[in-house]
Amino acid sequence: MNHVIIIGGSFAGLAAALQLGRARRNVIVLDTGLQRNRFAGRSHGMLGHDDKPPSEILAAARQQLARYPAIRMVNARADSISGAIDNFSVLTGDGETLSARRLILSYGVVDQMPNVPGFAENWGTSVIPCPYCDGFEVADQHWGLVWSGPQSMNQIRVDLLAELTLSI
Repeated sequence: MNHVIIIGGSFAGLAAALQLGRARRNVIVLDTGLQRNRFAGRSHGMLGHDDKPPSEILAAARQQLARYPAIRMVNARADSISGAIDNFSVLTGDGETLSARRLILSYGVVDQMPNVPGFAENWGTSVIPCPYCDGFEVADQHWGLVWSGPQSMNQIRVDLLAELTLSI
């Protein structure tokens, strides 16, 4: 039986796989190739990889993982999960059943685009989802906030705090 199934093959999932593979734990990483950052031209804030295309970072990470025989990459999505600690089963979209003692859920979030002309086409370039990731690149430009709920106010607070800090 596998030690761990990691659902999600982007930065966090691959980082977990690296540490587990180095510890000689049998790991399966399920990856659909639909990482949230696939729309971004550059990735920011990752030491040693700042301002690199996310696809290049992922390709290098997968190449590094290939040297660990305990890590198996599977191009599939998890359709269902059942079981409990020490006996999990994951049914993939391809109909394969995988089992492991533990699960790591590292599948991130999915952005829902509003029905605004040009919004989806510019996502990740001139329409950015995160001031932490891309704020430096759009500093001193006009920007707006798409209200998606009360948590959206946190983005304004961060930006206003940064403005106040810079003006002191």
